[in-house]
Amino acid sequence: MKDTIYKYNTPMRIALLADLHDREFGWITDSLKAHKPEIICIAGDAVHRVDTSTDGLVIDQTKFVLPFLKACAEIAPTFMSLGNHEWTLCSEDIAVMADTGVTVLDNSFVRFRDVLIGGLNSAGVTAYREYRKGKPERYPDWSYGDRPDATEPDVSWLADFCRQDGYKILLSHHPEYRDRYLKDLSIDLVLSGHAHGGQIRLFGQGLFAPGQGVLPKYTSGVHGNMIISKGLANTAGMVPRLFNPREVVYIEPV
Repeated sequence: MKDTIYKYNTPMRIALLADLHDREFGWITDSLKAHKPEIICIAGDAVHRVDTSTDGLVIDQTKFVLPFLKACAEIAPTFMSLGNHEWTLCSEDIAVMADTGVTVLDNSFVRFRDVLIGGLNSAGVTAYREYRKGKPERYPDWSYGDRPDATEPDVSWLADFCRQDGYKILLSHHPEYRDRYLKDLSIDLVLSGHAHGGQIRLFGQGLFAPGQGVLPKYTSGVHGNMIISKGLANTAGMVPRLFNPREVVYIEPV
């Protein structure tokens, strides 16, 4: 566990969190209280795997997510985008999460002071919503791995986001989306996670990341206008995180 600090051309001090995966978070809030960021940005995957065959809200199956969000919101204004593990969340789940005081950016953006903050959903969120259209069941029988018709993120709203005046921050869980969808857009700062630092790091290189495969390009650090968190949890089963501590990222103005 470590704090990582980057200097960047931002108008405010930002804490970047990603990939909590419903784990204990006391060390994270201790770090946040010590560093006093002006805003907290959660780039997806606060939730971990859930059972979609049961009744009730998905968020009720989590242990730490709601207390974590509430604790963050009590420290600083907090904004969250939806990652691939949030694919089952329905509008009621998102409303409960928003009740903690966190602004959930569901393919949407808000203005905070003179800054525009947007959140791009993972493709899996879009895929599941498309699959559920017209189906009476709350949770139709579908696995995230099935990846039905809609397999691309919905980037249609980004044109309006980019037309706005002000410094623009986009929370995009997947760093691989930058080259595919974002590189030609007028976005000042993209904040990502998902790669878990490449899980095992040797000589500064991550070995594997979902969506990028072996020897991935984007696992941590600053890449042009994108900053990537190595994440807050290990969720790779029997594969340990090696030479790859979990981190809270702080971005400070130059």
